[in-house]
Amino acid sequence: MKYGAMIPNLGAAVDPVEIAALTQQVEAETRYETLMVSDHIVMPTELHSRYPYNSSGIPAFTAEHDILEPFTLLSFLAGITQRVRLGISVQVLPYRHPVVNTKMISTLDVLSQGRIIVGAGVGWLEQEFQATGGDFPNRGSVTDEHIQLFKLLCTEEEPVFHGQHYHLEGFKMKPKPIQKPHPPIWVGGTTGPGKRRAARTADGWHAVGVNQEGIRKHRADLIGYLDEQGRDISDFTISLRTSLEFTKNPLPEGRTPCTGTTQQIIDDVKLYQEVGLDHMSVGPRTTNFQEAMEYIERFASEVIPKVEG
Repeated sequence: MKYGAMIPNLGAAVDPVEIAALTQQVEAETRYETLMVSDHIVMPTELHSRYPYNSSGIPAFTAEHDILEPFTLLSFLAGITQRVRLGISVQVLPYRHPVVNTKMISTLDVLSQGRIIVGAGVGWLEQEFQATGGDFPNRGSVTDEHIQLFKLLCTEEEPVFHGQHYHLEGFKMKPKPIQKPHPPIWVGGTTGPGKRRAARTADGWHAVGVNQEGIRKHRADLIGYLDEQGRDISDFTISLRTSLEFTKNPLPEGRTPCTGTTQQIIDDVKLYQEVGLDHMSVGPRTTNFQEAMEYIERFASEVIPKVEG
């Protein structure tokens, strides 16, 4: 299994000096292979949508928190790293036009010398769609066309595309990304349509906050959907973003995976590995920067070696 870390770009810990320090810590620790950030643009002052990634339905961040735009931040991270791969967990594709989006991704891939991972999702926050001009009711088909056009722009000399939502003809996009045929796409979403989209269009599937039994079930679904496409799970990445928190005393049953004592976290990661997870990106569950640095160091030095044996 491969490992990565989340860099906080929303909430309280968005200080550029601290972000740079945490990034360089991950870069220096060779057990980490990826750095990922989140994608939000604005937050409504009154939330009307249910947050899909925890049981409460309420996110930990609000309109009062700072949010750093992910592509701008990834450009900064690319400039202070040389080794780790960089991505978004996950980018809400309907927030941005696919031609502009592809140009940003291609530019980042060139500047980072081929280190970009394209996290891709349909989104959940209807009010944010309204603010950015996105098409919330048709976000599924918009996302499908976005991915199609992204691939064409990355691979075709003079792409032609005429869809329901987007049209392009008579243009070229250069430079092409370094990674061929295009940077890997990891599609998010635990619904049937999301998993089918991943099997049909992507190089991997990316989940947020799913427990081990959930990964087992989703992986089984993905095997079936990939088989329908004539594809094999061995050429496909199953990825997870999870919280990370070390405690002195064991946490009770029902805790969030990868929170608790070192041994509890080791047991969690081993089980994720057993159910077929390929990549885990850990996000320190703390607003204290020094504590976040400690969690990242401890996971690399105390957890990964025990899991890998």
